[in-house]
Amino acid sequence: MRALVSPFLSFLLVLAACGGGPSAQQEPAKAPVVEVGSGPEAPPLPAQGSEEDGATEPREAKAVEPVEACIERMREGQGLPSGATAAPEGAKYAETLAAERADNMNEARKGYLQIIQQYPQSPYVPLVYFAFGEFFFKEGRMDPTKLDLAEQSYVKVLTFPLPDNTAWIAANARLAEIYRLKGDPPQALHSLKWVAGAVAKEPSAQCAAALAAPARAGLVFVYADAGRPSAAFDFFRTASGDKGDDRTNALAMVVSLAELYVQQQKHDDAVTVLLSTNARFYDATYCRREGQLVTKLRSSVATRRHDELVRAHALHCVAR
Repeated sequence: MRALVSPFLSFLLVLAACGGGPSAQQEPAKAPVVEVGSGPEAPPLPAQGSEEDGATEPREAKAVEPVEACIERMREGQGLPSGATAAPEGAKYAETLAAERADNMNEARKGYLQIIQQYPQSPYVPLVYFAFGEFFFKEGRMDPTKLDLAEQSYVKVLTFPLPDNTAWIAANARLAEIYRLKGDPPQALHSLKWVAGAVAKEPSAQCAAALAAPARAGLVFVYADAGRPSAAFDFFRTASGDKGDDRTNALAMVVSLAELYVQQQKHDDAVTVLLSTNARFYDATYCRREGQLVTKLRSSVATRRHDELVRAHALHCVAR
């Protein structure tokens, strides 16, 4: 029985036949970053940083590969099941990726589509759909109508499950940025939460280590636009990737959110976030950063609210 061709694949076939899609003169797509606020003019969020600059976690001694470098290696087939590179489509994929990187986009589109059609069960197929996502995402920066096509491409990647799908985590990270650009913070949070969950469940998956900190930072920045301050700890507790009774990441995300609210002049929201955090999980790092915020907020909120925060900090941190 002949397999049905999806409408999206049909569109890609027509696109290749007509020579449409991204221009050969365009640069290869670069990894987007999750940013503050919504819209293309929002200032970018640093992917990683120290505790002092409001990042979601301190720098670790172990070096973490940059996200873009990791994604490039992933696209080269890093992490695919053993034997995949020796399969017939392995050589075809390498040839097609080389054409893409040489800006020969017509050949690249045709080669990728050939892989989808001739080897539909290949572990290279998710990487092919990821490649189309990169094409359309790059154009979407200048033409927002292309973001829908990028979204469809990355969503298609997600139809192939972990662990054989090496692009699964990166596709969710790209989707988070697309949803942010389209002004849909709840969907962006959803995708970033999937990234954090996958990183915790499959820490050895491709780009899991590289995307762990940026995903948590992205959750903080997008939550500042869309979440309720009083529910922040409960949300981060389930989205941080912490295991068991550990709440290290969740606490770092909560205090980073409070710091971000202070930067955004949302001082009362900062107090609400801190007062809503479960004191049972406080640690020394959280208490130190909260103490700094208690001082910063002294003249920025009503005396009653600040006194409430001072009492809570004294009870749960100073008394320890």
